[in-house]
Amino acid sequence: MILRKIARPLLASAFIASGAELLRAKPQVAETVQPMVDTGRDALPAPVANKLPANAATAMRIAGAVQVGGGVLLATGKMPRVASGALAVSLLPVTAYDAAFFTETDPVRREARKVGLIKNAGLLGGVLIASADTAGEPSVAWRTRHAVAEAKVAGQIAAKEATLTGQAGKRAAKKAAKRAAKQTLRAHGHPVAALAVPIAVKAGSSAVAHAREDGHDDLHDLGERAAVLADKARGKAEVAAVKAKANAPIVAEKARNRAEEAALKLADRAPVVADEAKQRAEDLAGKVAERAPVVAEKARTGAEQAKEKAADFASTVADRAPEVAEEAGQKVADAGHKVARRVRKAQEKAAAKAKKAAAKAS
Repeated sequence: MILRKIARPLLASAFIASGAELLRAKPQVAETVQPMVDTGRDALPAPVANKLPANAATAMRIAGAVQVGGGVLLATGKMPRVASGALAVSLLPVTAYDAAFFTETDPVRREARKVGLIKNAGLLGGVLIASADTAGEPSVAWRTRHAVAEAKVAGQIAAKEATLTGQAGKRAAKKAAKRAAKQTLRAHGHPVAALAVPIAVKAGSSAVAHAREDGHDDLHDLGERAAVLADKARGKAEVAAVKAKANAPIVAEKARNRAEEAALKLADRAPVVADEAKQRAEDLAGKVAERAPVVAEKARTGAEQAKEKAADFASTVADRAPEVAEEAGQKVADAGHKVARRVRKAQEKAAAKAKKAAAKAS
């Protein structure tokens, strides 16, 4: 962005100039800065103060090097956020020292420290804004939040895939169990062998339990388990088919007896049901015959009322026709008068303008 290319060098120029002055400072200037260094060291804890330079000249050279280097990096756009942070840190000691300008007894020095505080505060605000400027790119906090969100979504997708894998195993086990039951039915060729299907389905449900427990196993292991369970289901289905074949005559005899009993009961109830239906039909026909004159009378009354209303409406329209025509003629006449007045006014204005034009021409 062009604005950043202009603003960063302008902001960095103050630091480069200040850092150059600190690097070229004479010993007399270092002596005037020594009280500020001593005050800063006294305000810090001993372990931290011992790591800082006690000589004002050394501290000034370090601060000057930081400001020149950070200013150059900021002006050229190389690591601008890091450079701005370093420049902000270099301003903290002198800003904190100038903040106590009211303790100065000399009016000239007090005013100088006051002006320095205002200048340093403005520069500090500028570099703090520059340190937070991402140049339109997402910040670290934004990228962290989105990385966490993406990881959460990835976890949900993995869980969904595991669930789908378990469901696939469930379907595979059920299909294998049903296939084994159908093969057994075809092998024995008796319809009563269908009693083996619930047993096969029960075996398939055990495969479902295994699939739910081991939803994260790979499909190869799941296929092997499904094959084993299918073999077990096939064996149980064959046993059930043999039992069903042995019990087939007994079941068929019971079914035949129940069918004969149902047929006898239906034959006994048929005349009664026919009489009830006939009686209900006669009752319904009588009710319809009784209601027919009433319905016809209501229809006749409604027709007469509609005829009367139509005649009244036609009479009203005939009575109102002359009045409506007269009102329409009056409105047309009024409109014609208005148009005539407007035309007359227009003609008068045109004549007046013509007279004025003739007067000007003469």
